[in-house]
Amino acid sequence: MKAVRYVVIYDVSDDNVRSQVAETLKDYGLQRIQYSGFMGDLRRDQLSSLLVDLKNLIGDLVENVQLFPMCDSCLRGKKEVGKPKKYEFKERNEKFVYF
Repeated sequence: MKAVRYVVIYDVSDDNVRSQVAETLKDYGLQRIQYSGFMGDLRRDQLSSLLVDLKNLIGDLVENVQLFPMCDSCLRGKKEVGKPKKYEFKERNEKFVYF
């Protein structure tokens, strides 16, 4: 099954829930690219499972998590303003790209 790269951002005000969201994303192999942003490859079954886990964490709270598929050519077009962050993201071919 082919994996698709996703960028995941979230706006979660509850500290405990926010930490649980971050840990859940890490558990699925996503890597932090900003304080409230992760990136990583997910197969369709992993995506479905992650969505269920996130819904269970957030429940009826007024919180928000967004997942965006990101193709390779879109990622190459990335623009950045400000000082680069030291987060790292492991590429599919095992190289590291630093953001």
